[in-house]
Amino acid sequence: MKVLKYSIVAAFLLGTAAGCSSTLTVGPNANANGYLGANASTKGASVTLPLIKGEVKTTESTKKKK
Repeated sequence: MKVLKYSIVAAFLLGTAAGCSSTLTVGPNANANGYLGANASTKGASVTLPLIKGEVKTTESTKKKK
């Protein structure tokens, strides 16, 4: 269970630093669609545990014109 907790925290920290957005929902609202689940793709990842749901999604990057 410790490895799972550390993996979730690492994914949020790395995802936020690499042009991604992350959300974490804690409490009864986190389990509106189910109690256990995991999903990963090139567009993002999500993990659902009892009373916790975390998501990381990619964001569009824009370049500034000089």
